[in-house]
Amino acid sequence: MIRALLASLALALAFVPAAAGHGGAGDKGYRSTVRLVRPAVPGLQLAILDSDDRIKATNESSKAVVIEGYGGEPYIRLSPDGVFENKNSPAVYLNKDRFGRAQVPSTAKANAEPDWVKVADGKAYEWHDHRAHWMSPLAPKPIRDEPDRKHHVFNWEVPGQAEGRPFVIAGSLDYSPPKKEGAPWLFVIVIGVLLALTLGGIFALRRLRRA
Repeated sequence: MIRALLASLALALAFVPAAAGHGGAGDKGYRSTVRLVRPAVPGLQLAILDSDDRIKATNESSKAVVIEGYGGEPYIRLSPDGVFENKNSPAVYLNKDRFGRAQVPSTAKANAEPDWVKVADGKAYEWHDHRAHWMSPLAPKPIRDEPDRKHHVFNWEVPGQAEGRPFVIAGSLDYSPPKKEGAPWLFVIVIGVLLALTLGGIFALRRLRRA
């Protein structure tokens, strides 16, 4: 019986909601949005993942689409035969760290000859892009001054080419006050009540056995 009560407590605790983790940009209130592609590229679909962390592009057309890096160099190519990265694009290395602190090899330059390496099959690829998020752990001053209000942070653009025809992915970075988590003391009370009931049952059983 004691084991059954302990098992019931463990099961109950498994259903107690855990507090949300921290560290993601979404937890800080930032949200990036793709507004439009100018001019439109038929078959190109775009989305932002994890609030402002990654851009996902899907090329449903039969033509190659190239995303440009920070120096205007070819960075990512989505083509009918898969997805390729230009290993001579500095963006390949800078995008490995949210704040661009990764080391860039001397061979990676905006004016270097592209070195295309296949990185994925299929039509879709996602990558971190510094142009679509706030590039500092310190929030902009308007947000620091009024963290409980909504703010427009900036508009952003990511250029590219579709079969040699230039286009721009235009988006917006905005801030909304993060949702406050449920009070942690509520979880403590629930756990405390469950523990008290379980221990009370154990003591009651022991008294009955002694009697």
